[in-house]
Amino acid sequence: MPPENLNKLDFSTLDNINFKEDSYWINLFKPQNYSSAKIVAIVKRITKAKKVGHAGTLDPFATGVLAIAINKSTKQSELVMRQRKTYLATIKFGEFKDSDDITGNTESMSDIRITKTEFIKNLIKFIGKTQQTPSKFSAIKINGERAYKLARQNQEIEMPKRIIEIYKIKLNSFENDGCELEIECSKGTYIRSLVRSVCLECKIAGYTEKLQRTKIGNLKKETTISLDELKNIVNFNGSIKKGSFLALNVENNCKRDDLDGFDSVES
Repeated sequence: MPPENLNKLDFSTLDNINFKEDSYWINLFKPQNYSSAKIVAIVKRITKAKKVGHAGTLDPFATGVLAIAINKSTKQSELVMRQRKTYLATIKFGEFKDSDDITGNTESMSDIRITKTEFIKNLIKFIGKTQQTPSKFSAIKINGERAYKLARQNQEIEMPKRIIEIYKIKLNSFENDGCELEIECSKGTYIRSLVRSVCLECKIAGYTEKLQRTKIGNLKKETTISLDELKNIVNFNGSIKKGSFLALNVENNCKRDDLDGFDSVES
């Protein structure tokens, strides 16, 4: 089947899919302690595809939805990255980390705590558009170098500010030493930086202990597949989970402003 006919790809049976030559998206679950680039390399090795990319980096300590583009679908990466994203963030109170997450070194500690009511009042302030300064330990490039590499070399760097939008923040749980937030946000939002800003506004210390992306547009955690499942599907004709493989017509739809096509052609 020629790659151009993406809208005719049939994911109901493995007999109709050429994992090496066809162009499609994989709704993959990224495990902890893997970089997004490492996941891309593993997927390329499994599928033997000529070109593999992803739409939206997840930090190594984070887990969850990672949209993987195969072959001509890489043309649609910007389209997918523009979609709203949803995260679950576990915050640990009591200290600030230089990286704003569990992997960093302690900058300062504090025993100060606030009530759940006061925390919610401050949380609401972050709904809407705001200016954010990403962590210096992010993957943003500064003069051609990744910011986190420069930060680990103790180089002084000025991080560019950006406009982001927070559509929803839900407090799922709240204890004396931590809480869990569900956050729906725009492209370019750094949850670690948001958590630091929230804690500063609350006049307490805190960092992101766990982070999981649960949704990118129509790609949901519930329909992700693991690397092992992908290997089983490609090499041993394993069963396909509904919604784990998706496709859009690259030639006609790569500049569309929505991903409705994913719904119409998903398995």
